[in-house]
Amino acid sequence: MENEIIKNTIKVGNSAGVLLPKEWLNTQVKVILQPLNIKKDVLEILIEENILKNLLGAYITGSYARNEQTIESDVDILAITDSINKKIKKGRYEIIVISRENAEKQLKTNILPLLPMIKEAKVIINDALIKRYLNTSLTEKNLKWYVDTTKSRIKKIKEDINLYKKAGESYMSDNIAYILILRLRSLYILDSMKKGKAWKKTCFLSLVKRIPVEEAEKIACYISKEVIKLEKWLLQK
Repeated sequence: MENEIIKNTIKVGNSAGVLLPKEWLNTQVKVILQPLNIKKDVLEILIEENILKNLLGAYITGSYARNEQTIESDVDILAITDSINKKIKKGRYEIIVISRENAEKQLKTNILPLLPMIKEAKVIINDALIKRYLNTSLTEKNLKWYVDTTKSRIKKIKEDINLYKKAGESYMSDNIAYILILRLRSLYILDSMKKGKAWKKTCFLSLVKRIPVEEAEKIACYISKEVIKLEKWLLQK
């Protein structure tokens, strides 16, 4: 006779496992991975967090929105509310909760990372709300913070690169490599938005954790040139 139960997995060392009834000891069991019910899960989390009554719209972003998810991927969610701002991490779900007022302010003053999230979003609730923001333009004002901070970071990284070269080091620190990759990714996303194209994680699969000094220098110079090009493009609009 077949018995069926649905259980959540738990952490077992470096693996995952399922607690089963004692009477099932020494029997064979069949484990089936259930597909996520994202809408149901998100609404349940928002109810638990006492946010549902304030919810204006909810959207899938990140790898699940781009159909690039793996079995290990987190599920990224953008939730727009009438007044609440917070971050929620529950299981595989990472939910950015932002008030409509703050969202609209960010789109005017600093569009990263919010606008890319909106551009790639898949609707859970309220298609009309997200459509209001889809045509947000890249402007000198809403990219000023990104341009200024990128220039400052790259200047510091170039100084660090010179120190690494003088010390005869072959590889940069993981922190510098991480900053370079993040800035490079941001530039790629901005360039994709300028051209009206979708962006894909696969474009960065060739990047490695440890970047040789020579390559880091090239990447830093490339980012500097691209930021200058971005500034010129914004001024010509």
